[in-house]
Amino acid sequence: MLPIDISSDDYNFYKTLNEDVHLKPDAYNRWDLQMENGDYVNVAGNQSLHNAICIAIMTRYGELKDNPLYEEFGCHLHELIKANKSPMVEYKIELFVIEILEKMRRILEVNWIEVTDSEDNAYKITFNVTSINDEIVEGSVEI
Repeated sequence: MLPIDISSDDYNFYKTLNEDVHLKPDAYNRWDLQMENGDYVNVAGNQSLHNAICIAIMTRYGELKDNPLYEEFGCHLHELIKANKSPMVEYKIELFVIEILEKMRRILEVNWIEVTDSEDNAYKITFNVTSINDEIVEGSVEI
């Protein structure tokens, strides 16, 4: 069982946003589990929702099809991986991200998504959502 900070506001007031293992990108945009004192770092509340959004965006649609609970999980934006960069591709990425975020039960409303051309031949996806607790969660992910 992961260590949990039961005195934190995220744990006490935002339990409906669940808990998760903390993921963080490194300098090369490779995401990895965070460790502290030889154990995984646990996140709750808004951090957990941000973490879940990043996981949903970065998971290819159907990648987890061997698990019946996750057959329909993932984002279609990976289908555009070889497409030449263009405003139309950015728009399609935006639509795919909105689609996956609207399926998440912890999200009440997708306020906005912004897809921008990033360095290193990548796209940066910035998002702003309202959670089911009426909290605003902002973040970004590079793909």
